[in-house]
Amino acid sequence: MPEVPVPVLTEAQMKALLKACDGTQFEDRRDTAMIRLFLDSGIRLAGMAGLMVDDIDFTNAVALVTIKGGRPLAAPFGRKTSQALDRYLRIRRRHRHAELPNLWLGRKGGLIRPSIAIIAKRRGEQAGIKGLHVHQFRHTLAHKWRVQGGGDDELMRVLGWRSRSMLHRYGSSVADERAREAHRRLSLGDQL
Repeated sequence: MPEVPVPVLTEAQMKALLKACDGTQFEDRRDTAMIRLFLDSGIRLAGMAGLMVDDIDFTNAVALVTIKGGRPLAAPFGRKTSQALDRYLRIRRRHRHAELPNLWLGRKGGLIRPSIAIIAKRRGEQAGIKGLHVHQFRHTLAHKWRVQGGGDDELMRVLGWRSRSMLHRYGSSVADERAREAHRRLSLGDQL
């Protein structure tokens, strides 16, 4: 059976997704921070739902997350994600459930996995992305990392992988893209 790569988000889709979160209301700031953290760090849904306020380390620009197998991972994030998290945490202080340790809050308290998945899917629909699921963020990060020449060992560390086989699973979209580019350069039919 041929391997079917998970669809990765285009740059236009990612920008549209962030644009769908534009605003200064609580949900806008929360969703912007959440989506930026998903895209920037590749955190899985379970890890995202498990984040506590104290897990965000602005000094080292990492989110301290527990990954599969109960292992800790310091998931790095960039300047724009840091800014989005800071904006969210400032507005979070005024939320009626601000005393909870959970990083992500909703109307009834701390958000759980299904709630986070629904938020991402809803924002995806607002951005015109049908069927968006949070694992696409992880695949998109891996795809963009490798397309831009990022090293495999570094990607494994960022995403918390121990097995190099994960590079093949998450790299199939890049392999397809590279194969098409190589064919454009080396096309036998074009050489005749």
